Amino acid sequence: MNQFGAIAFHYMATWRKEQGCVAKSVATSNFVNIIAEKLGVPVMETPVGFKNFRPWLSRNAKQKALVAFEESDGISGLNNTLEKDAQFGLLIALEIMAVTGKNLGEYLDALYEEYGRFYPTRSGFEVDKSLVGEPLKAKVNAIADIAKPGAKVMVGKNEKTVKQLLTLDGVKVIFDDDSWMLVRPSGTEPKVRIYTECREPDEKDPMFEAAKALFFKN
Repeated sequence: MNQFGAIAFHYMATWRKEQGCVAKSVATSNFVNIIAEKLGVPVMETPVGFKNFRPWLSRNAKQKALVAFEESDGISGLNNTLEKDAQFGLLIALEIMAVTGKNLGEYLDALYEEYGRFYPTRSGFEVDKSLVGEPLKAKVNAIADIAKPGAKVMVGKNEKTVKQLLTLDGVKVIFDDDSWMLVRPSGTEPKVRIYTECREPDEKDPMFEAAKALFFKN
């Protein structure tokens, strides 16, 4: 859904020329953010959970989402249901191909050509059981005190500068090359979930290790 959500949004904003915003969860690819920024469309980034899109999917919303989606395969959109809806995704996909004459792979390649590639992935690790609950949340949130905007973070052999910091459902660190890492605590298990997105595929493992290092640094 990371890629298809971006395709669907771009189609709605450019081919259909619909007016509104795009809504996505904090763990979802920032590919759509880059597209939306160039098109001048606001991005509503929410905590994980499809219910968080409702303010922009409701019929009486002042600013409606053209598309609302999350990386775990949930999508809906303009004047559709408040819940994730696979039929919406299917119908938009068919419309895109019928109207543009491109299959989804061709449409995605065109977006990559214009905006560059993004490589999202997710992983995680276990921690001591004593940290489950509030202690784990506090340890994750403490990353925000280290990775403030302007701070330098080593990712493999490269030093990256923090551009933006989001504290939605964990701590999301966005770098000046638009790569990012999100560290989220599990609420019920001794686990930390890490989502990352890089501009280069060989940065995936170093990004994960850098996120893990930030967690254990505090």
